[in-house]
Amino acid sequence: MFLSIKAQETNNGNKDFPIFPVCKLIPKNLQQKCFNESIEEHISKFFIYPKTANDLGLQSIVNVFFDINVNGSVSNIKAKSSLVGVKFENKEALLIANQLFEEAALSIFNKLPKMTPGKINDSVSSISFKVPVTYRLAEKSDLQNQVFPINSVEWAPLYPGCEEMDSDGSKTCFKDKISNHINKYLKYPKKAKSLAKDAIVFVEIIIENDGGIYDLTILGPDVFKKEAERVIKKLPSFEPGLNNDQPVAVSYTFPITFKPSLN
Repeated sequence: MFLSIKAQETNNGNKDFPIFPVCKLIPKNLQQKCFNESIEEHISKFFIYPKTANDLGLQSIVNVFFDINVNGSVSNIKAKSSLVGVKFENKEALLIANQLFEEAALSIFNKLPKMTPGKINDSVSSISFKVPVTYRLAEKSDLQNQVFPINSVEWAPLYPGCEEMDSDGSKTCFKDKISNHINKYLKYPKKAKSLAKDAIVFVEIIIENDGGIYDLTILGPDVFKKEAERVIKKLPSFEPGLNNDQPVAVSYTFPITFKPSLN
């Protein structure tokens, strides 16, 4: 199993993550880390490979979308399975196969405990998350078919200007360059001027093992999603991330905060 929790980095703005019951006594500056670790532990605890899928040798990456609402409860849970390494000509068979994994993933997140709700700019807010959970058979696991969160690879995708960094430095440099790029090009959408308030979207990019960005996921209000997509598409070309000197696909997730003062 492999997973990558959304919204682990913050570019700007004031956002407090929801607080797991076990994290209540943790200092505020460690709450995000505690949240991420608690999500990982929860998924590991309740992760079950669907028996039918295991018997058939099926594998999948399931993207699970959910909110931690203003009451601290999990809500709006949805799952989208994408089978890996297999094709179905029969659409009904494909649907059934995907449902095996989606139901398994939904079962995990339906068991999340009630939390202290998160805040945006000190106001209690519903916060959206996306967690991809990978169902992969051990004997079929290989580097070319996996997507690694950026903090788990040896070398981050190479952003121009980060050539002289060591392994850890490559990750820091990559994140800093992404943040600088966003700060340089991001604008507050004209269509949202009447709102005159801060907004946050969550972005996940996957840099494939050839260095290209083919998978871009953005969660948030449509008017802000379009601007975030415009900025992300202006990113330069990368050299792929590396594990054991082999190119691998790398995911990086971060929120972008829009402020009316951007323009």
